[in-house]
Amino acid sequence: MERSRWAVLGVWALLLALAGAPQEVRGAREAVYNLWVLDGGAMAVICTGTAISTDEGPAFLTAGHCVADAPNARYYISRAVDPDALVRVRLRWWEFGGIEAWKDGDWAIFRLPEGWSGPTLPVCRSMPEPGDDVWAWTGPLGMLPILRAGMYSGELHFPDSQEDEEAVGGMPFVDIEGAPGSSGSGMLRLEGGQVCVWGVWVGGFTRKPDGAIVSPLPPVLRGQ
Repeated sequence: MERSRWAVLGVWALLLALAGAPQEVRGAREAVYNLWVLDGGAMAVICTGTAISTDEGPAFLTAGHCVADAPNARYYISRAVDPDALVRVRLRWWEFGGIEAWKDGDWAIFRLPEGWSGPTLPVCRSMPEPGDDVWAWTGPLGMLPILRAGMYSGELHFPDSQEDEEAVGGMPFVDIEGAPGSSGSGMLRLEGGQVCVWGVWVGGFTRKPDGAIVSPLPPVLRGQ
């Protein structure tokens, strides 16, 4: 009974988010995938990610800490609606130096198979402004993606903690409902009327105030 209740609440939350989101954002779900790792003979879904378009062709974007423990493992992606249809992806480059250096970057780029024809999202050319609407399709631990709507709050700072400021100070923060297991989800915004990816969801607060810590993308992906 309790599980059914939470399932109904989840459906209502998704419907409310969809009702308030632009059509372009709703359609971005088609570019969202789960990331799997095969390491030591065990297969597991570990993070969410997004198929993006780059100057060098389509790629898969997720969080760097999702691959930091096993960069030489075999990785696959799949749609949550069809988890058995696994697609091999190959890690191209990644950045994650630990929580103490979080603001230096937390992202990973995978090569998609040659001839990839699935939907991709463009990378935003600029960051959102404080107060802008932003969104994320999150699929924690293989769940069906859920659309979460939020507002960009600006850079995160810790005036009372030099240690936290050195590690995280300056990272983008989004006022959005926290969701454990959502690491790697692409943060979305509208740019020129087109939905695009401006960052990667890498951490968050699940107690009030809810929010997500975001890793900006490397400038080369933004055409800079």
